[in-house]
Amino acid sequence: MDFLVALDVLLGLSLVYLVFALAVTSINEFVAAALSSRARWLRKGIASLLSPDPKALAEGKADQVLDSPFLSHMGTPGVFKTFRASYVSAWALVQGVLSTAQGFKADAFARVSDIRALAEQLDEKSPIRSILIDLCARANGDLAKFQELLDGWFKSFEDQLTAWYRQKTQYVVVGLSLFVAVTMNVDTIDIARQLSADPAVRNALVTQAMEAAKAEDVQALMQTGKRDKARTAFEEAMAKREAAEKATGCPAPTGDGDATRKCASDSALTVLRQTESEKRDELAVQQKALEQRIKDRADALAASGLMIGWKDGQIGAWLGKLCSGDGLREGLQKLVGLLLSAFALALGAPFWFNALKSVASVRSVGANMLEKKNGAATK
Repeated sequence: MDFLVALDVLLGLSLVYLVFALAVTSINEFVAAALSSRARWLRKGIASLLSPDPKALAEGKADQVLDSPFLSHMGTPGVFKTFRASYVSAWALVQGVLSTAQGFKADAFARVSDIRALAEQLDEKSPIRSILIDLCARANGDLAKFQELLDGWFKSFEDQLTAWYRQKTQYVVVGLSLFVAVTMNVDTIDIARQLSADPAVRNALVTQAMEAAKAEDVQALMQTGKRDKARTAFEEAMAKREAAEKATGCPAPTGDGDATRKCASDSALTVLRQTESEKRDELAVQQKALEQRIKDRADALAASGLMIGWKDGQIGAWLGKLCSGDGLREGLQKLVGLLLSAFALALGAPFWFNALKSVASVRSVGANMLEKKNGAATK
């Protein structure tokens, strides 16, 4: 295999990994949204703040906080309580925590002294009690100063939650990468062999790869700008609605009482809630469009003649080779190829897009040198 062919094989593999890594990312986002993974980690974070035992989580107390009037409207009822708030503000969190304390009153947040009095009613060994008492002491009775200090502490708390979430998400990504590699029969060894032996398939993938490498980054390649813009617009609309509900004391409608009817008649809130709903629908449309673009990329790979996916009876035959002595070597080779692909997909789409651009750049230089050499030889 000469140098240029080897580069073409590497380029083709990079494109395959990029496309299926994008598929893994899309599936991961769907799973995270369906299971409200971020909401689960927020619940665990709150439970750790409320627990007197550093080795345990006070999940029951966290549920009380999340079910308080200050936080309950930020989520919706769901199976196994998975649709609770995913993001909360520092002030809303403190309101939710202190609303569970003995002696709580609706006007308890107007003075730092009242906040401290409620904080002292929390479990003596809970981290949130020590944190709030410390912040109250440093605020020295100034409510604005207390909120400033609270926001500073909350940022570090959110950063830690994000770190936990990303750690666990990486395990999910590895599992999904293995699932996609096996389900779609993305076998690195078999693909490399096919690309090196079949010039037609190799050239088709190189053409696709060189075209993809022209994009500035993976976001530009997959045109994720509209989806990201829609997500930002939805999050901003949600934040405005939550801020308005907090300012007016009108949470999301939950009943037929006088207060609920009064809040429901607030035209400004009605507009904000309608806007949030529209932004949510637009985000769903853009997400679906992005998923279709990923599918089109995968279909283009198959249209090039690349052998991916399982034929009828092929997966059963492979499993039979693994379970018996007959053809065990071939079966193990297939397993290694799938595992190599799973590892590659877990590296993520940005990694493989950067690799694709690097290989494409080297190939362009190599092709130009080869053309010059051949041109000189014919003179």
